[in-house]
Amino acid sequence: MVEVRNMSVLKGVFCLALGISVWSGYAQERVPVSGMEANTQYRTLLEQEKQLQHVQDSIMSLMETMRKSYATDVAGRQQYAQQILDMENELYEVRNRIGMVGNAISNLEQEYIIGNMNGPSVDPAALSTTQTETRPLVQKPVVQKANLVYNAYFKEQLSGSDYQTLIQAQEQETLPLEIIATYIVNYKVMDSLARIYESAERVEAEDAYTKLQTLSSINERLSDSLAQVWEYIFDNKTYIYNYLLDKMNESDLLADFGRQFQRINQRVASARDTVASEAVYAYPLRKKLTLDYEYALAGLLGYTQARDSIAKVQRSVSTLNFAFSAIDPQPRNFITYSKIERSVPSIYNSRNPIPEAEIFRYGTVYRIQLGVFQRKQPISIFRNVHPLSYDQLEDGRYRYCAGGFRELSEAQEALAEMKKIGFRQPKIVVWRDGVFESLAESDNSSAGDTFYRIEIAGEGDVMSDRVKEVIESTVPGKEISRTVDAQGDYVYTVGTFDSRETAEDLVARLSGLEGISAKILTLEP
Repeated sequence: MVEVRNMSVLKGVFCLALGISVWSGYAQERVPVSGMEANTQYRTLLEQEKQLQHVQDSIMSLMETMRKSYATDVAGRQQYAQQILDMENELYEVRNRIGMVGNAISNLEQEYIIGNMNGPSVDPAALSTTQTETRPLVQKPVVQKANLVYNAYFKEQLSGSDYQTLIQAQEQETLPLEIIATYIVNYKVMDSLARIYESAERVEAEDAYTKLQTLSSINERLSDSLAQVWEYIFDNKTYIYNYLLDKMNESDLLADFGRQFQRINQRVASARDTVASEAVYAYPLRKKLTLDYEYALAGLLGYTQARDSIAKVQRSVSTLNFAFSAIDPQPRNFITYSKIERSVPSIYNSRNPIPEAEIFRYGTVYRIQLGVFQRKQPISIFRNVHPLSYDQLEDGRYRYCAGGFRELSEAQEALAEMKKIGFRQPKIVVWRDGVFESLAESDNSSAGDTFYRIEIAGEGDVMSDRVKEVIESTVPGKEISRTVDAQGDYVYTVGTFDSRETAEDLVARLSGLEGISAKILTLEP
Protein backbone atom coordinates (compact mmCIF):
# COMPACT_ATOMS: atom_id res chain seq x y z
CA MET A 1 0.00 0.00 0.00
CA VAL A 2 1.19 3.54 -0.66
CA GLU A 3 2.35 5.15 2.57
CA VAL A 4 0.01 7.95 3.65
CA ARG A 5 1.72 11.11 4.86
CA ASN A 6 0.56 14.59 5.88
CA MET A 7 2.52 16.92 3.62
CA SER A 8 2.21 20.57 2.69
CA VAL A 9 0.08 21.45 -0.30
CA LEU A 10 3.13 22.53 -2.30
CA LYS A 11 4.51 19.02 -2.08
CA GLY A 12 1.14 17.72 -3.24
CA VAL A 13 1.13 20.28 -6.08
CA PHE A 14 4.44 19.04 -7.41
CA CYS A 15 3.48 15.36 -7.05
CA LEU A 16 0.35 16.00 -9.06
CA ALA A 17 1.78 18.38 -11.63
CA LEU A 18 5.03 16.55 -12.32
CA GLY A 19 4.30 12.93 -11.53
CA ILE A 20 0.77 12.35 -12.71
CA SER A 21 1.91 10.58 -15.88
CA VAL A 22 2.81 7.56 -13.73
CA TRP A 23 -0.93 6.85 -13.39
CA SER A 24 -2.04 7.37 -16.92
CA GLY A 25 0.16 5.15 -19.06
CA TYR A 26 3.62 5.66 -20.43
CA ALA A 27 5.48 8.26 -18.39
CA GLN A 28 6.66 11.58 -19.73
CA GLU A 29 10.10 12.83 -18.79
CA ARG A 30 10.18 15.47 -16.05
CA VAL A 31 11.30 18.98 -17.05
CA PRO A 32 14.08 20.10 -14.64
CA VAL A 33 13.66 23.32 -12.72
CA SER A 34 15.83 26.03 -14.17
CA GLY A 35 18.68 27.01 -11.86
CA MET A 36 19.06 23.63 -10.15
CA GLU A 37 21.49 22.16 -12.68
CA ALA A 38 24.42 22.35 -10.23
CA ASN A 39 22.66 20.33 -7.52
CA THR A 40 24.27 16.85 -7.68
CA GLN A 41 21.57 15.16 -5.58
CA TYR A 42 18.87 16.67 -7.79
CA ARG A 43 20.54 15.43 -10.99
CA THR A 44 20.99 11.93 -9.51
CA LEU A 45 17.32 11.72 -8.53
CA LEU A 46 16.23 12.89 -11.98
CA GLU A 47 18.33 10.14 -13.57
CA GLN A 48 16.87 7.52 -11.19
CA GLU A 49 13.35 8.65 -12.03
CA LYS A 50 14.12 8.48 -15.74
CA GLN A 51 15.50 4.92 -15.45
CA LEU A 52 12.52 3.77 -13.37
CA GLN A 53 10.13 5.22 -15.94
CA HIS A 54 11.93 3.29 -18.68
CA VAL A 55 11.52 0.11 -16.60
CA GLN A 56 7.85 0.93 -16.14
CA ASP A 57 7.34 1.46 -19.87
CA SER A 58 9.13 -1.83 -20.66
CA ILE A 59 6.92 -3.76 -18.24
CA MET A 60 3.76 -2.20 -19.65
CA SER A 61 4.86 -2.96 -23.22
CA LEU A 62 5.61 -6.57 -22.31
CA MET A 63 2.25 -6.87 -20.55
CA GLU A 64 0.44 -5.74 -23.68
CA THR A 65 2.28 -8.44 -25.65
CA MET A 66 1.36 -11.03 -23.01
CA ARG A 67 -2.30 -10.01 -23.08
CA LYS A 68 -2.40 -10.46 -26.86
CA SER A 69 -0.79 -13.90 -26.51
CA TYR A 70 -3.28 -14.76 -23.77
CA ALA A 71 -6.16 -13.89 -26.08
CA THR A 72 -4.88 -16.01 -28.99
CA ASP A 73 -2.97 -18.92 -27.43
CA VAL A 74 -5.57 -21.03 -25.60
CA ALA A 75 -3.11 -23.79 -24.67
CA GLY A 76 -0.71 -21.40 -22.95
CA ARG A 77 -3.37 -19.28 -21.28
CA GLN A 78 -2.65 -20.38 -17.71
CA GLN A 79 1.05 -19.58 -18.06
CA TYR A 80 0.35 -16.18 -19.60
CA ALA A 81 -2.17 -15.38 -16.87
CA GLN A 82 0.37 -16.03 -14.13
CA GLN A 83 3.02 -14.00 -15.95
CA ILE A 84 0.61 -11.09 -16.31
CA LEU A 85 -0.19 -11.17 -12.59
CA ASP A 86 3.53 -11.31 -11.73
CA MET A 87 4.18 -8.30 -13.96
CA GLU A 88 1.28 -6.40 -12.35
CA ASN A 89 2.98 -6.89 -8.98
CA GLU A 90 6.34 -5.83 -10.41
CA LEU A 91 4.75 -2.77 -11.99
CA TYR A 92 3.20 -1.84 -8.65
CA GLU A 93 6.62 -1.96 -6.96
CA VAL A 94 8.23 0.13 -9.71
CA ARG A 95 5.49 2.73 -9.43
CA ASN A 96 5.96 2.92 -5.70
CA ARG A 97 9.67 3.58 -6.25
CA ILE A 98 8.86 6.23 -8.88
CA GLY A 99 6.54 7.87 -6.37
CA MET A 100 9.20 7.94 -3.64
CA VAL A 101 11.87 9.32 -5.99
CA GLY A 102 9.40 11.85 -7.38
CA ASN A 103 8.53 12.95 -3.86
CA ALA A 104 12.22 13.50 -3.06
CA ILE A 105 12.61 15.55 -6.26
CA SER A 106 9.55 17.62 -5.38
CA ASN A 107 10.97 18.36 -1.93
CA LEU A 108 14.20 19.69 -3.43
CA GLU A 109 12.30 21.76 -6.01
CA GLN A 110 10.02 23.12 -3.32
CA GLU A 111 12.94 24.23 -1.15
CA TYR A 112 14.67 25.82 -4.13
CA ILE A 113 11.61 27.71 -5.38
CA ILE A 114 10.63 29.03 -1.95
CA GLY A 115 14.21 30.02 -1.24
CA ASN A 116 14.50 32.00 -4.49
CA MET A 117 11.18 33.80 -4.75
CA ASN A 118 11.67 36.71 -2.39
CA GLY A 119 11.19 39.34 -5.04
CA PRO A 120 9.80 42.84 -4.63
CA SER A 121 6.87 43.20 -2.29
CA VAL A 122 3.50 43.54 -3.95
CA ASP A 123 0.57 45.60 -2.76
CA PRO A 124 -2.58 43.71 -3.83
CA ALA A 125 -4.61 46.88 -3.53
CA ALA A 126 -2.53 48.47 -6.25
CA LEU A 127 -3.48 45.74 -8.75
CA SER A 128 -7.11 46.83 -9.04
CA THR A 129 -8.50 50.23 -9.97
CA THR A 130 -12.05 49.19 -9.09
CA GLN A 131 -11.53 48.61 -5.37
CA THR A 132 -14.50 49.86 -3.32
CA GLU A 133 -14.54 51.13 0.22
CA THR A 134 -16.10 47.86 1.43
CA ARG A 135 -13.28 45.63 0.12
CA PRO A 136 -10.88 44.96 3.01
CA LEU A 137 -7.46 46.50 2.70
CA VAL A 138 -4.64 44.00 2.49
CA GLN A 139 -1.28 44.76 4.03
CA LYS A 140 1.74 44.46 1.78
CA PRO A 141 3.28 41.03 2.43
CA VAL A 142 6.91 40.98 3.39
CA VAL A 143 7.47 37.64 1.67
CA GLN A 144 5.08 35.91 -0.69
CA LYS A 145 4.58 32.17 -0.40
CA ALA A 146 3.81 29.89 -3.34
CA ASN A 147 1.53 27.90 -1.09
CA LEU A 148 -1.49 30.22 -1.21
CA VAL A 149 -3.13 29.72 2.17
CA TYR A 150 0.14 30.20 4.06
CA ASN A 151 0.27 33.85 2.97
CA ALA A 152 -0.40 36.45 5.66
CA TYR A 153 -3.78 37.55 4.32
CA PHE A 154 -5.61 34.39 5.36
CA LYS A 155 -4.37 34.45 8.93
CA GLU A 156 -5.28 38.13 9.22
CA GLN A 157 -8.77 37.87 7.73
CA LEU A 158 -9.99 34.62 9.32
CA SER A 159 -10.85 33.72 12.87
CA GLY A 160 -8.41 31.48 14.66
CA SER A 161 -10.63 28.41 14.29
CA ASP A 162 -11.38 29.05 10.60
CA TYR A 163 -7.72 29.59 9.81
CA GLN A 164 -6.78 26.38 11.61
CA THR A 165 -9.47 24.51 9.67
CA LEU A 166 -8.11 25.89 6.39
CA ILE A 167 -4.54 24.83 7.25
CA GLN A 168 -5.71 21.34 8.24
CA ALA A 169 -7.60 21.02 4.95
CA GLN A 170 -4.50 22.17 3.09
CA GLU A 171 -2.27 19.64 4.85
CA GLN A 172 -4.58 16.80 3.80
CA GLU A 173 -4.41 17.69 0.09
CA THR A 174 -1.90 14.91 -0.66
CA LEU A 175 -4.05 12.15 0.85
CA PRO A 176 -6.53 11.91 -2.07
CA LEU A 177 -3.63 11.51 -4.51
CA GLU A 178 -2.15 8.65 -2.52
CA ILE A 179 -5.53 6.92 -2.13
CA ILE A 180 -6.23 7.24 -5.86
CA ALA A 181 -2.77 5.94 -6.77
CA THR A 182 -3.43 2.75 -4.79
CA TYR A 183 -6.96 2.51 -6.18
CA ILE A 184 -5.68 2.65 -9.76
CA VAL A 185 -3.03 -0.01 -9.17
CA ASN A 186 -5.72 -2.31 -7.74
CA TYR A 187 -8.08 -1.47 -10.60
CA LYS A 188 -5.54 -2.53 -13.23
CA VAL A 189 -4.96 -5.85 -11.47
CA MET A 190 -8.75 -6.31 -11.26
CA ASP A 191 -9.02 -5.71 -14.99
CA SER A 192 -6.49 -8.50 -15.65
CA LEU A 193 -8.29 -10.83 -13.23
CA ALA A 194 -11.62 -10.15 -14.92
CA ARG A 195 -10.21 -11.18 -18.29
CA ILE A 196 -8.83 -14.38 -16.76
CA TYR A 197 -12.18 -15.16 -15.15
CA GLU A 198 -14.04 -14.67 -18.42
CA SER A 199 -11.99 -17.25 -20.35
CA ALA A 200 -10.07 -19.60 -18.03
CA GLU A 201 -11.01 -23.07 -16.85
CA ARG A 202 -13.01 -23.40 -13.66
CA VAL A 203 -10.26 -23.69 -11.01
CA GLU A 204 -8.21 -20.83 -12.44
CA ALA A 205 -11.30 -18.75 -13.16
CA GLU A 206 -12.75 -19.12 -9.66
CA ASP A 207 -9.37 -18.33 -8.11
CA ALA A 208 -9.24 -15.16 -10.24
CA TYR A 209 -12.80 -14.30 -9.22
CA THR A 210 -11.97 -14.67 -5.51
CA LYS A 211 -8.97 -12.36 -5.89
CA LEU A 212 -11.11 -9.96 -7.92
CA GLN A 213 -13.72 -9.81 -5.16
CA THR A 214 -11.02 -9.16 -2.55
CA LEU A 215 -9.53 -6.27 -4.52
CA SER A 216 -13.02 -4.95 -5.24
CA SER A 217 -13.73 -4.84 -1.51
CA ILE A 218 -10.43 -3.05 -0.86
CA ASN A 219 -11.19 -0.48 -3.57
CA GLU A 220 -14.64 0.12 -2.14
CA ARG A 221 -13.03 1.00 1.19
CA LEU A 222 -10.48 3.21 -0.58
CA SER A 223 -13.32 4.95 -2.39
CA ASP A 224 -15.13 5.54 0.91
CA SER A 225 -11.93 6.91 2.46
CA LEU A 226 -11.38 9.21 -0.51
CA ALA A 227 -14.95 10.51 -0.28
CA GLN A 228 -14.52 11.25 3.43
CA VAL A 229 -11.12 12.95 3.11
CA TRP A 230 -12.03 14.98 0.05
CA GLU A 231 -15.37 16.06 1.52
CA TYR A 232 -13.50 17.54 4.48
CA ILE A 233 -11.03 19.36 2.23
CA PHE A 234 -13.57 20.57 -0.34
CA ASP A 235 -16.29 21.64 2.08
CA ASN A 236 -13.97 23.60 4.36
CA LYS A 237 -12.00 25.26 1.59
CA THR A 238 -15.01 26.34 -0.46
CA TYR A 239 -16.79 27.59 2.69
CA ILE A 240 -13.83 29.80 3.59
CA TYR A 241 -13.20 30.94 0.01
CA ASN A 242 -16.87 31.89 -0.41
CA TYR A 243 -16.70 33.82 2.85
CA LEU A 244 -13.64 35.78 1.70
CA LEU A 245 -15.02 36.50 -1.77
CA ASP A 246 -18.26 37.71 -0.23
CA LYS A 247 -16.23 39.95 2.08
CA MET A 248 -14.57 41.39 -1.02
CA ASN A 249 -17.95 41.97 -2.70
CA GLU A 250 -16.98 39.63 -5.56
CA SER A 251 -20.58 38.65 -6.29
CA ASP A 252 -19.94 37.82 -9.95
CA LEU A 253 -17.21 35.35 -9.02
CA LEU A 254 -19.41 33.80 -6.34
CA ALA A 255 -22.24 33.34 -8.83
CA ASP A 256 -19.89 31.81 -11.39
CA PHE A 257 -18.46 29.35 -8.88
CA GLY A 258 -21.98 28.45 -7.80
CA ARG A 259 -22.92 27.59 -11.39
CA GLN A 260 -19.73 25.53 -11.78
CA PHE A 261 -20.59 23.63 -8.60
CA GLN A 262 -24.07 22.78 -9.92
CA ARG A 263 -22.70 21.62 -13.29
CA ILE A 264 -20.17 19.36 -11.57
CA ASN A 265 -22.86 17.81 -9.38
CA GLN A 266 -25.04 17.15 -12.42
CA ARG A 267 -22.13 15.58 -14.29
CA VAL A 268 -21.24 13.35 -11.35
CA ALA A 269 -24.86 12.30 -10.88
CA SER A 270 -25.23 11.37 -14.55
CA ALA A 271 -22.11 9.18 -14.42
CA ARG A 272 -22.96 7.50 -11.10
CA ASP A 273 -24.26 4.27 -12.63
CA THR A 274 -21.47 3.88 -15.19
CA VAL A 275 -18.24 4.50 -13.24
CA ALA A 276 -16.44 2.18 -10.85
CA SER A 277 -16.14 4.85 -8.15
CA GLU A 278 -18.10 8.08 -7.92
CA ALA A 279 -15.54 9.54 -5.50
CA VAL A 280 -12.58 8.76 -7.78
CA TYR A 281 -14.42 10.06 -10.87
CA ALA A 282 -15.47 13.27 -9.13
CA TYR A 283 -12.08 14.12 -7.62
CA PRO A 284 -10.47 15.94 -10.61
CA LEU A 285 -13.71 17.81 -11.33
CA ARG A 286 -14.02 19.15 -7.80
CA LYS A 287 -10.29 19.62 -7.44
CA LYS A 288 -10.37 21.86 -10.50
CA LEU A 289 -13.10 23.96 -8.88
CA THR A 290 -11.02 24.51 -5.74
CA LEU A 291 -8.07 25.46 -7.92
CA ASP A 292 -10.25 27.97 -9.78
CA TYR A 293 -11.19 29.50 -6.43
CA GLU A 294 -7.54 29.66 -5.40
CA TYR A 295 -6.36 31.08 -8.71
CA ALA A 296 -8.98 33.84 -8.48
CA LEU A 297 -8.05 34.68 -4.89
CA ALA A 298 -4.33 34.68 -5.70
CA GLY A 299 -5.01 37.15 -8.52
CA LEU A 300 -7.20 39.43 -6.40
CA LEU A 301 -4.61 39.49 -3.62
CA GLY A 302 -1.60 39.93 -5.88
CA TYR A 303 0.10 36.69 -4.85
CA THR A 304 1.81 36.07 -8.17
CA GLN A 305 3.97 33.17 -7.04
CA ALA A 306 0.95 31.31 -5.68
CA ARG A 307 -1.03 32.08 -8.84
CA ASP A 308 1.74 30.70 -11.09
CA SER A 309 2.03 27.56 -8.97
CA ILE A 310 -1.75 27.03 -9.05
CA ALA A 311 -1.84 27.55 -12.82
CA LYS A 312 0.68 24.76 -13.25
CA VAL A 313 -1.48 22.38 -11.24
CA GLN A 314 -4.60 23.48 -13.13
CA ARG A 315 -3.01 22.38 -16.40
CA SER A 316 -2.24 18.94 -15.00
CA VAL A 317 -5.63 18.45 -13.37
CA SER A 318 -7.43 19.44 -16.58
CA THR A 319 -5.94 16.34 -18.28
CA LEU A 320 -7.19 13.87 -15.66
CA ASN A 321 -10.02 11.50 -16.46
CA PHE A 322 -10.90 8.93 -13.80
CA ALA A 323 -14.07 7.63 -15.46
CA PHE A 324 -13.10 3.99 -14.88
CA SER A 325 -15.79 1.54 -15.93
CA ALA A 326 -17.14 -0.79 -13.28
CA ILE A 327 -15.47 -4.23 -13.38
CA ASP A 328 -18.23 -6.76 -12.92
CA PRO A 329 -17.75 -9.80 -15.18
CA GLN A 330 -20.78 -11.85 -16.15
CA PRO A 331 -21.02 -14.84 -13.78
CA ARG A 332 -20.08 -18.17 -15.35
CA ASN A 333 -21.91 -21.44 -14.78
CA PHE A 334 -19.41 -24.28 -14.25
CA ILE A 335 -21.98 -26.90 -13.23
CA THR A 336 -21.77 -30.29 -14.96
CA TYR A 337 -25.31 -31.67 -15.24
CA SER A 338 -25.85 -35.43 -15.28
CA LYS A 339 -28.75 -37.89 -15.30
CA ILE A 340 -29.00 -40.75 -12.80
CA GLU A 341 -27.92 -44.15 -14.05
CA ARG A 342 -27.38 -47.62 -12.59
CA SER A 343 -24.43 -49.90 -13.19
CA VAL A 344 -23.42 -53.35 -11.95
CA PRO A 345 -21.07 -53.46 -10.24
CA SER A 346 -21.26 -50.03 -8.66
CA ILE A 347 -18.76 -47.50 -9.97
CA TYR A 348 -17.93 -46.62 -6.36
CA ASN A 349 -15.56 -48.64 -4.18
CA SER A 350 -12.74 -48.13 -1.68
CA ARG A 351 -10.51 -46.75 -4.42
CA ASN A 352 -13.27 -44.60 -5.88
CA PRO A 353 -15.43 -43.45 -2.94
CA ILE A 354 -18.55 -41.34 -3.21
CA PRO A 355 -17.26 -37.77 -3.65
CA GLU A 356 -18.16 -34.72 -1.67
CA ALA A 357 -20.71 -32.52 -3.45
CA GLU A 358 -19.38 -29.52 -5.35
CA ILE A 359 -21.03 -26.27 -4.36
CA PHE A 360 -20.96 -23.86 -7.27
CA ARG A 361 -20.74 -20.10 -6.87
CA TYR A 362 -23.17 -19.40 -9.70
CA GLY A 363 -25.98 -21.37 -11.35
CA THR A 364 -28.83 -23.68 -10.34
CA VAL A 365 -28.58 -27.43 -9.95
CA TYR A 366 -31.34 -29.82 -8.83
CA ARG A 367 -30.39 -33.10 -7.14
CA ILE A 368 -32.30 -36.04 -5.67
CA GLN A 369 -31.70 -36.37 -1.95
CA LEU A 370 -31.61 -40.07 -1.09
CA GLY A 371 -31.20 -39.70 2.65
CA VAL A 372 -29.68 -37.83 5.56
CA PHE A 373 -27.74 -39.99 8.03
CA GLN A 374 -25.85 -39.69 11.28
CA ARG A 375 -22.80 -41.42 9.78
CA LYS A 376 -21.30 -42.05 6.38
CA GLN A 377 -23.12 -44.91 4.66
CA PRO A 378 -21.84 -48.03 2.85
CA ILE A 379 -21.93 -47.89 -0.91
CA SER A 380 -24.18 -50.93 -1.07
CA ILE A 381 -27.27 -49.13 0.21
CA PHE A 382 -27.48 -46.86 -2.81
CA ARG A 383 -28.62 -49.54 -5.30
CA ASN A 384 -25.79 -48.99 -7.80
CA VAL A 385 -27.01 -45.54 -8.85
CA HIS A 386 -24.62 -42.82 -9.95
CA PRO A 387 -23.48 -40.09 -9.90
CA LEU A 388 -23.67 -39.79 -6.12
CA SER A 389 -22.35 -37.07 -3.85
CA TYR A 390 -22.60 -36.09 -0.21
CA ASP A 391 -22.26 -32.98 1.90
CA GLN A 392 -22.09 -32.59 5.66
CA LEU A 393 -24.72 -30.50 7.43
CA GLU A 394 -24.08 -28.09 10.27
CA ASP A 395 -25.33 -30.65 12.79
CA GLY A 396 -22.77 -33.20 11.55
CA ARG A 397 -25.16 -35.42 9.57
CA TYR A 398 -24.42 -36.54 6.03
CA ARG A 399 -26.75 -35.78 3.12
CA TYR A 400 -26.47 -38.10 0.10
CA CYS A 401 -27.75 -36.97 -3.29
CA ALA A 402 -27.87 -38.40 -6.80
CA GLY A 403 -27.67 -36.73 -10.21
CA GLY A 404 -27.57 -33.10 -11.20
CA PHE A 405 -30.32 -31.47 -13.28
CA ARG A 406 -30.72 -28.12 -14.95
CA GLU A 407 -34.53 -28.13 -14.98
CA LEU A 408 -37.04 -28.98 -12.25
CA SER A 409 -39.00 -31.19 -14.67
CA GLU A 410 -35.92 -33.38 -15.19
CA ALA A 411 -35.51 -33.74 -11.43
CA GLN A 412 -39.18 -34.67 -11.05
CA GLU A 413 -38.78 -37.51 -13.56
CA ALA A 414 -35.68 -38.76 -11.72
CA LEU A 415 -37.54 -38.59 -8.41
CA ALA A 416 -40.21 -40.94 -9.73
CA GLU A 417 -37.53 -43.41 -10.90
CA MET A 418 -35.82 -43.35 -7.51
CA LYS A 419 -39.10 -44.26 -5.85
CA LYS A 420 -39.64 -47.13 -8.30
CA ILE A 421 -36.31 -48.75 -7.51
CA GLY A 422 -36.95 -48.71 -3.77
CA PHE A 423 -35.69 -45.51 -2.15
CA ARG A 424 -38.09 -44.77 0.70
CA GLN A 425 -38.20 -41.00 0.87
CA PRO A 426 -36.24 -39.40 -1.94
CA LYS A 427 -36.89 -35.71 -2.51
CA ILE A 428 -35.78 -32.90 -4.76
CA VAL A 429 -33.29 -30.39 -3.40
CA VAL A 430 -31.69 -27.48 -5.19
CA TRP A 431 -28.65 -25.21 -4.93
CA ARG A 432 -29.10 -21.71 -6.35
CA ASP A 433 -25.88 -19.71 -6.60
CA GLY A 434 -24.36 -21.88 -3.88
CA VAL A 435 -27.33 -21.60 -1.50
CA PHE A 436 -29.21 -24.80 -0.56
CA GLU A 437 -33.00 -25.09 -0.74
CA SER A 438 -35.32 -28.02 -0.19
CA LEU A 439 -38.40 -28.30 -2.37
CA ALA A 440 -40.06 -30.66 0.10
CA GLU A 441 -42.53 -29.37 2.69
CA SER A 442 -39.99 -29.86 5.43
CA ASP A 443 -36.28 -30.63 5.47
CA ASN A 444 -36.88 -32.84 8.51
CA SER A 445 -39.79 -34.89 7.21
CA SER A 446 -37.91 -38.16 7.87
CA ALA A 447 -36.49 -37.13 11.23
CA GLY A 448 -36.77 -39.93 13.78
CA ASP A 449 -37.36 -42.73 11.19
CA THR A 450 -35.07 -45.78 11.19
CA PHE A 451 -35.13 -48.43 8.47
CA TYR A 452 -33.14 -51.51 7.57
CA ARG A 453 -31.60 -53.49 4.76
CA ILE A 454 -29.98 -56.92 4.62
CA GLU A 455 -26.48 -57.40 3.21
CA ILE A 456 -25.71 -60.94 1.97
CA ALA A 457 -22.19 -62.26 1.30
CA GLY A 458 -20.91 -65.66 0.21
CA GLU A 459 -22.64 -65.85 -3.16
CA GLY A 460 -20.80 -65.51 -6.47
CA ASP A 461 -21.51 -63.20 -9.35
CA VAL A 462 -25.01 -64.70 -9.68
CA MET A 463 -27.35 -65.23 -6.72
CA SER A 464 -28.31 -68.89 -6.25
CA ASP A 465 -31.90 -70.11 -6.47
CA ARG A 466 -31.87 -71.31 -2.87
CA VAL A 467 -31.15 -67.81 -1.57
CA LYS A 468 -33.74 -66.30 -3.89
CA GLU A 469 -36.38 -68.74 -2.61
CA VAL A 470 -35.71 -67.86 1.04
CA ILE A 471 -35.96 -64.13 0.28
CA GLU A 472 -39.13 -64.49 -1.81
CA SER A 473 -40.87 -66.68 0.77
CA THR A 474 -39.96 -64.42 3.69
CA VAL A 475 -40.25 -60.90 2.21
CA PRO A 476 -41.94 -61.19 -1.18
CA GLY A 477 -41.47 -58.27 -3.58
CA LYS A 478 -38.37 -56.79 -1.96
CA GLU A 479 -35.79 -55.56 -4.45
CA ILE A 480 -32.36 -57.17 -4.58
CA SER A 481 -29.30 -55.20 -5.74
CA ARG A 482 -25.72 -56.32 -6.31
CA THR A 483 -22.45 -54.45 -5.75
CA VAL A 484 -18.78 -55.15 -5.03
CA ASP A 485 -17.20 -54.70 -1.60
CA ALA A 486 -13.73 -53.33 -0.80
CA GLN A 487 -12.16 -56.77 -1.35
CA GLY A 488 -13.69 -57.13 -4.79
CA ASP A 489 -16.27 -59.73 -3.73
CA TYR A 490 -19.91 -59.55 -4.75
CA VAL A 491 -22.43 -58.63 -2.05
CA TYR A 492 -26.22 -58.42 -2.34
CA THR A 493 -28.55 -55.99 -0.60
CA VAL A 494 -32.22 -56.67 0.17
CA GLY A 495 -34.66 -54.09 1.43
CA THR A 496 -35.80 -51.66 2.59
CA PHE A 497 -37.57 -52.78 5.85
CA ASP A 498 -39.52 -50.60 8.25
CA SER A 499 -39.52 -53.37 10.87
CA ARG A 500 -36.34 -54.65 12.46
CA GLU A 501 -38.17 -57.84 13.41
CA THR A 502 -38.81 -58.62 9.75
CA ALA A 503 -35.16 -57.97 8.92
CA GLU A 504 -33.99 -60.17 11.80
CA ASP A 505 -36.28 -63.00 10.64
CA LEU A 506 -34.77 -62.93 7.14
CA VAL A 507 -31.21 -62.86 8.53
CA ALA A 508 -32.01 -65.90 10.70
CA ARG A 509 -33.35 -67.86 7.70
CA LEU A 510 -30.41 -66.93 5.44
CA SER A 511 -27.83 -67.76 8.10
CA GLY A 512 -29.11 -71.36 8.07
CA LEU A 513 -27.80 -71.76 4.51
CA GLU A 514 -24.30 -73.16 4.19
CA GLY A 515 -21.64 -70.65 3.08
CA ILE A 516 -23.97 -67.67 3.41
CA SER A 517 -23.53 -64.75 5.80
CA ALA A 518 -26.15 -62.07 6.28
CA LYS A 519 -26.27 -58.95 8.41
CA ILE A 520 -28.62 -56.08 9.07
CA LEU A 521 -27.72 -52.58 7.88
CA THR A 522 -29.37 -49.96 10.10
CA LEU A 523 -30.11 -46.73 8.22
CA GLU A 524 -30.68 -43.80 10.59
CA PRO A 525 -31.66 -40.33 9.47
